[in-house]
Amino acid sequence: MLPSQHFFIYSFKNKIWKKCDKLPERNSIVPHIFLLLSIIFAAYPCFAGFLDYREIITDSINYSASLRLKKQDVYISEAQYKSNFAELYPVINLGGRSERYENLDHRNDTGINTIGNEVIGGNQSAWKASLSVTGQYYLSHWYKKRFEARYYEKILDSSTHECEMEEKKIIREVTDIFRSIAEGKIKLKYTNEILTRLKEIYKLKKEAFARGQFSHEDVLKAEADVLSTQKDIISLNKELRENFENLNNYTGKSYSTDMEISALPFNGQISVADEKRIIAQTPEYKARMKELEAFRFKEKFTGNNFLPDISIYGRYDLYNSSQNSIDDSFHDVRPADYSVGFYINLPLFDGGARKWEREKTLHELKKAEENARLVFNEKNKDIKTLRIGYIELSKSYVNYKNLNGQYKKIIDINKKSKLMGEKSNLDIIELEKDALAVERDLKIVENSMAVYEKQFLLELNFNEFVGNYGGNGTCKH
Repeated sequence: MLPSQHFFIYSFKNKIWKKCDKLPERNSIVPHIFLLLSIIFAAYPCFAGFLDYREIITDSINYSASLRLKKQDVYISEAQYKSNFAELYPVINLGGRSERYENLDHRNDTGINTIGNEVIGGNQSAWKASLSVTGQYYLSHWYKKRFEARYYEKILDSSTHECEMEEKKIIREVTDIFRSIAEGKIKLKYTNEILTRLKEIYKLKKEAFARGQFSHEDVLKAEADVLSTQKDIISLNKELRENFENLNNYTGKSYSTDMEISALPFNGQISVADEKRIIAQTPEYKARMKELEAFRFKEKFTGNNFLPDISIYGRYDLYNSSQNSIDDSFHDVRPADYSVGFYINLPLFDGGARKWEREKTLHELKKAEENARLVFNEKNKDIKTLRIGYIELSKSYVNYKNLNGQYKKIIDINKKSKLMGEKSNLDIIELEKDALAVERDLKIVENSMAVYEKQFLLELNFNEFVGNYGGNGTCKH
């Protein structure tokens, strides 16, 4: 609970007790109940006024429209894969036809009527009904469509990893915003405290100037320091509001600049065991590798397109006719014939369409290989940059921590010297101001190190990281 909230509850409690003292003795239980409820409701904002890193990451994953778009791309890729895989199964169709026909050729005296060389009966006109069941299976799909289906399967995997890339990008951006907000709150807090010291310094120098102990220039400089710090506070408030608005775009929630920040803990160390293995597990590299595998399958089926199409087929026909009505024609439909066959089609010339399709696939495969290598190098650079940044921050952290400890010791010594008349109140305030600046920088470095560790965890083990924030199933299909 914040000191200001403690003060609010304490003041509110005192007011309630003063009112309770005026109530009759027999009603003493009522103010006690009222006091308890008041304290509970007064303390409630303590829990609602904190900005928590876990909460904003979860909110951003659930709210992001760009992530939902990527998820739809995954569903589209899944449907495309299943559609192509379905062509590996045989095709079976049931067809039927009913028609009224009139034989206009009266030269036939045999009593046998035909239409399109099909014997339909001995009547000049009638209703005809026919049913047929046909089936066809392409044997050539096993060396053509099978590889095409595998191509779309790998494209589906690539789409899933690209969705994870978008999720990772959102987490990284929200983490940066959280770092900026936390850093802004730290700066604002310490700048306000420094401003208080600067005002005291200005007041003391102004009083000392009246006694001839300081020059007018010293007073003006002290006043300029106050005005400059006030300007810094205005700028910090502006940046803080902008960062909160930016966060609103990711989470869809409104935030107050008065909210306190739940500080991220940091361990003070990170380790990278095997960079190649780590890079191989990143969504960016996985997406490119799946894309590369997809084009390898595409190369196979575009090459096999030069081979013949081979299929087996069968057809079973049922037929009946009636002079009376369409219902009678359907009433006694009887088997008429069946046929089975073997079909082969060898492409001889198509203007070079198959040739150039395969040529394009070879270049796409080469491009995918280079893209995978490019991503590997970029992720390697990102991890090394993070590691170097963290190491340098660790050195700064040690220096600031030591310096902060030294300032505390110096202030204690000067306070003792003040009691003996060797140091003035102005000297103590000047030291406190400088110590606050060092402590501010120490807190900023701590915040930056904690954010670096989060970024490292995101890079080192993406699935574990998002699993801790409820985002593991976001891109699954």
